[in-house]
Amino acid sequence: METRYLNLSTGLLFLIFAFVLFARRSPNKRSNNFLGVLFLLIAAYTELTNFHFHSVHTNDFSHLSNYLPLDALLLMLMSPCLYFYVLLLLNRSVKVIGWSTVLHALPLLPCVVFNVLFYFRPVDERVSWLIRDFYTGSMEMTVINAVLYLQLILYLLMSFGAVRTQVKVSTYVYTNGFRTNIAWVRIFLLANILCVVLSLPICFLINNERTSIWIGHGVMNVDFIILFVMTVLKIGILDIEKVEEKKISYQMKEELAANYWETLTAYMEKSKPYLNENCSLRSLADGTNISETQLSKILHAHGKISCTDFINSYRLEKAIILLKDKSRCRKTIDTIVSECGFGSRSSFYRAFFKVYGMKPSTFRKQFAENTED
Repeated sequence: METRYLNLSTGLLFLIFAFVLFARRSPNKRSNNFLGVLFLLIAAYTELTNFHFHSVHTNDFSHLSNYLPLDALLLMLMSPCLYFYVLLLLNRSVKVIGWSTVLHALPLLPCVVFNVLFYFRPVDERVSWLIRDFYTGSMEMTVINAVLYLQLILYLLMSFGAVRTQVKVSTYVYTNGFRTNIAWVRIFLLANILCVVLSLPICFLINNERTSIWIGHGVMNVDFIILFVMTVLKIGILDIEKVEEKKISYQMKEELAANYWETLTAYMEKSKPYLNENCSLRSLADGTNISETQLSKILHAHGKISCTDFINSYRLEKAIILLKDKSRCRKTIDTIVSECGFGSRSSFYRAFFKVYGMKPSTFRKQFAENTED
C-alpha cells in the first residue's frame, strides 16, 4: 500500500515537472516541450498502472471491465519523445511529420492493434484476460514486451550516441546567447540503459504484468531521483547560463587602437588561441596583456565586430582549408568542429552559415563539383 502512494506521488511530481517545462520561457523551449510530453506520459503510465494493480488486488471487476492495457503503448511513446528532445537540445534538425514518422510509428502498431481487438472482446473475456495476464502472463504481452524492449534499446543507444558525440566537443550546448550543460542528459541516458539491461531477463523470466509494472515503477522512480539530484546540483533541465558578451559603444584613439590591433592579430596567428573552445575575451586579454575593455574598443574600432565573431573568423579560415581537402583521408565535419575550436556542431553551423550563407557540407560538395569541372 505504501509503495502505491509512493508511485502515485512520483507520477504527480512528473506532472508538475511537465507543466513547469510547458510554462517556462527558455531558449530551449521547443526541446523542453518534447521533454514535457515525456513527463506527461510517465505521469499517465504511473497512474494507469497503479489503477490496474489496485483493481486486480481488490477484485474490483467494475473497474477492470473498463480498463484497456495501454501501459505498453505509453512506454513506446516515451522513447521517440526522449530521442527528439535530445536532438533538439543539441540543435539538430528534427522532422516530426514526414516519412520518418512512419518508421517511428511502426513499433506502436502491435500494441495499437491488440488494444483495438481487446476493446471489442466481451467484458467477461477482458476481465478474465487481465487477471490471468497479471499473475501468469500471456503470449500477446510477451510479443509486445519484446517489441518494447527492442525499441527502448534502439532509441536509448541513438540518443546516447548523439550526446556522446557532443560531449567529445563540449559538455555545453549554445543557443541564442545561452549555454546549457548536458552532463545530466548523459547520466540520465546511462541510468536508463542500465535499467533496461538489468530488467530484461527479469521481465521475460517472470513473465507477467505484475512484474512489468514493478519494473516500470522502479525505473520511473530512479529517473525522478536523477532529475531531482541534478536540479539540486544546478546541472539539470532548468539551469541555463547566459553567455552574451557586453556591447561596447565607445571609441579609442586610432594610433593606440592600431598598436593594440597589431598585438592582437600577431597573438592570434602565432599562438592560435582560437583552437581552444574556451577562447574568450578574457583569455585573449590574458594572452596579450591588454585589458578586456581595451580589446572590446579595438574590435569596435576595427569593423565593429564582436569578440565571438572575431574568434570564429580565425576558426572558419582553418575550417575552409579542411573542407577543401579532397583526399581519401579528409576529415569529417565533427572532426573539423573539434580541431577548429568550436564548442559544438551547432555553433560551427551557425557561424559558417552567417559568413558563407550555406552549410559546411554544402560548401564542401560545391567546391568538389567546381574543381572537377
